Amino acid sequence: MEETDLIKGLQNKSHSAINYFVQLHQQFVFVLCVKMIHQREVAEEITQDVLIKCIKNINSFEGKSKLKTWVYSIAHHEVLNYLRKNKIPTTELMESIPIVDNEKNILDTFADKDMKLMIEHFFNQLPADQKELLILFYLNELSLKEIEAVTALSAANIRVKLFRARENFKNLLSEKDITLLNQIRYE
Repeated sequence: MEETDLIKGLQNKSHSAINYFVQLHQQFVFVLCVKMIHQREVAEEITQDVLIKCIKNINSFEGKSKLKTWVYSIAHHEVLNYLRKNKIPTTELMESIPIVDNEKNILDTFADKDMKLMIEHFFNQLPADQKELLILFYLNELSLKEIEAVTALSAANIRVKLFRARENFKNLLSEKDITLLNQIRYE
């Protein structure tokens, strides 16, 4: 289904369009929520809320970005609202993900489960805002312009924050840890 047809179907409250929309975006939104909140039940609730909010507010979609970017932006704000409401720290960037979508997650390229676990362990030590930017840029392959639309940050600010996130991730991987990663990978 074309995006314009999907939008028209959602505006007309077509059951097939709603079902298609949910199937298309449910996993994408859920992965974002679970990566940011780390609580499956809460992530499921927020995912439902986001999808309902998107369907109810489809008439406010202006078409300035892809529908996926708009959905992600709503999910992004819902997660932030949950984090703020529950006083969960989000560090300096009070705008906070991963979208796996229907594409292969980059971690799936590593055959060894231990390596995946170790990388996820270090990744999860990063502040939420840094995790989100790395996920948006590298896993979801969003452009800087799309990330701007989601986070309301400038492209220059995004570049700086991505640089810091990469540096922090590198710093988490000490020489000992890198050696261990290499041992695990090449055994």
